[in-house]
Amino acid sequence: MVGHVEHYAADQMYVDFAGDKLEVVEEMTVGKNCYVSLFKHHYSLPREHVGKRVVILYDADTVDIYCGLNLVATHDRRDIPYTYTWKKEHNLPGHYGPYDKDLEELFKRAAGMDNIVLDYLHEVDARMQYPPKSFSSCRGILSLEKKYGTDRLVAACACATMKTVYGYQAVKEILEQGDDADFLPDEDGTVHGPATIAPAPMHKNIRGREYYSRNNETNNTHNNGNNR
Repeated sequence: MVGHVEHYAADQMYVDFAGDKLEVVEEMTVGKNCYVSLFKHHYSLPREHVGKRVVILYDADTVDIYCGLNLVATHDRRDIPYTYTWKKEHNLPGHYGPYDKDLEELFKRAAGMDNIVLDYLHEVDARMQYPPKSFSSCRGILSLEKKYGTDRLVAACACATMKTVYGYQAVKEILEQGDDADFLPDEDGTVHGPATIAPAPMHKNIRGREYYSRNNETNNTHNNGNNR
């Protein structure tokens, strides 16, 4: 009984501390990836709080995270499950580091196949909002080329874009079920599938196929100069 009273008192302390803004209290441990979860959506904290117990106060619009009585993170509330909300200033492992560079390499490979694949990978990355997960999914999608070939992978990405389904598993299932058939070109390169394919939404800082083509040309020119 004493434990319940103490827990209630602690909860009431945070509610009183936050005022009328927030309504509900949840207590949990910060994961090794610097995130806590609320309704299956993941929110970031500064990396120095890994392993610590924190309290989450939230309402319909806002998620506030406290360590002790210190407010250590604030996010707009989002309820999309299995996605990530993070802030650059939290200095998370993998962000603006190796994963970003590796994703750029995958985007270059995709650009060499077709703009459809490149746009699809950009959308996968934008929706996942978590570099390690984005990298794993994009790498998996490109690996399907080895089994199914470039044309089928391009067709599958076109099909997935039309269906608005994103990720490795979505593309894999399309290929396994043969749903990409309507998007495959004839010998003359004509596609007789659905008349229109909904373009992937554009996001800030997305680099198109032309960027990677120009970048490769610049690198080749630079390398040739060094070889002289």
